[in-house]
Amino acid sequence: MGKENRKKQMELRRKKKLWKQGGSKEGVERQHAQGKLTARERLALLFDKGAFVEYGTFAIPGSSLHGIDQQFVPGDGVVTGFGKVDGRLVWAVSQDFTVLGGSMGQHHSKKICRASEEAARNGCPCVYFWDGGGGRLQEAWFDELYKCIILASKNSGYIPTISVICGPCAGGSAYAPILNDFLICVDKTSKFYLCGPEVIRAATGEEVSKEELAGAYTENYISGNAHQWAVDDKDAIWHVKKYLSYMPQNCREKTPRVPYVDDADRRIEELDHIIPDESGKTYDVSQVIRLLADKESVYEYQPYWAQNLVTCFGRIMGETVGFIANQPKVKAGCFDIDASDKFARFVDILDCYNIPMIALTDTPGFLPGKEQEHGGIIRHGAKALEASFRATIPKIQVVLRKQIGGAGMPMGWNLFNLDMNLYWPTLDYGLMDPKSACRFIAKRRMKDDPEHAKEILKEAVDEFLDARTPYAMAGHLWADDIIEPCETRMYLIKALEMLRNKDADLLQIPERKKKHAVSPR
Repeated sequence: MGKENRKKQMELRRKKKLWKQGGSKEGVERQHAQGKLTARERLALLFDKGAFVEYGTFAIPGSSLHGIDQQFVPGDGVVTGFGKVDGRLVWAVSQDFTVLGGSMGQHHSKKICRASEEAARNGCPCVYFWDGGGGRLQEAWFDELYKCIILASKNSGYIPTISVICGPCAGGSAYAPILNDFLICVDKTSKFYLCGPEVIRAATGEEVSKEELAGAYTENYISGNAHQWAVDDKDAIWHVKKYLSYMPQNCREKTPRVPYVDDADRRIEELDHIIPDESGKTYDVSQVIRLLADKESVYEYQPYWAQNLVTCFGRIMGETVGFIANQPKVKAGCFDIDASDKFARFVDILDCYNIPMIALTDTPGFLPGKEQEHGGIIRHGAKALEASFRATIPKIQVVLRKQIGGAGMPMGWNLFNLDMNLYWPTLDYGLMDPKSACRFIAKRRMKDDPEHAKEILKEAVDEFLDARTPYAMAGHLWADDIIEPCETRMYLIKALEMLRNKDADLLQIPERKKKHAVSPR
């Protein structure tokens, strides 16, 4: 190599080193002081060592207005590229708050769009780290920003898309992460909103802090916008990798299988004692899930919101499955508005990515009350029904105890194309609970003989329960089998083996030509 070429090569190395340092040293120190990692530190933790390949390193702002071109703006405030995460191809985007506050300009947005397009084109997941001050007003960037949002919508359900809110993500830019499959908010640093405290104060006079309005607690416990809560950036990256470990590369592939050694006929005696004899007593359904799944394989999706419904990933003999379970210890396992939305969302995730669904049913019905009715429980409940019926993945239901009222419908029922329907002998089913039903059935007798009304009601309830057994249901072919609780994992293993090559195109459901259903969302 000649002397002139060597000089050019040295200059390239110097520039790359300079541009990959990100913003100023003071900016990096401020980032660390807030407990945040820099854009490239996040990517270094996400990708396998030395695997990340950066695109658009030398991008600069797309406008020369207001002297932006006179500033040092490496990469236009965002780092994009691809590499291997646990040996599998992944694209990633990481906003750099040390460069113009991570604000989005034309080339900044183009880089994000390019990453999203390449991830979809190559059929691999895309991970986004959001840490920016929204749109850069000096540039006419809006067309590119909304292209990012459209791509987020198009890619969701085709490739796994994950967003991590590491810092501010406000205004129009907030629409991109909310359209992704999985959203993580980082404690104390994430701020995720459309209208900030200043806008709210000006419009309504209401005083609210950024943390109260849109911090990680709010997004996980109150709004339900987030699907996971991370203590810091490192913890968030652990959650990203954990989620990806259950996902296929794209919707056309099956989930990866993890080698797992176990006796397929193993009985789990603890399950025989987990349901209390008294129907009103609660228990923790999470214990049931942990016993049925492979050891240490359970990962909960949206654990802090609508806790009356548990949604989680797990593995059975190394194969990814999705568990959906009513939680009796919260609101008695009733379905309400939030649980209905949570159910519909999780079923869509499972159906998009070919993950078998296992429903563990123990619900006394929809939560009654004026607040629920006025909030649109019918509309929200319909989301759950639609998602359950539309899903073509393997669907297995195990009724642990109660399957009362309309809330039993999305969880299972043969009407919803179940592939296997199993009952524990502790089953109690019906359109409503026994006492409420018998008050209607024996209403006239109780009115005619008020002195013996209690005895008449008790007699009616006993008679009602005698007829309402799992064997009666099985006799009408509503159940495929009644099993001992300790046999449940064994049956699930066999069912999943049978359903491994289920062909959704061969489902005997009459289809009419149309674009799509009108969703109750």
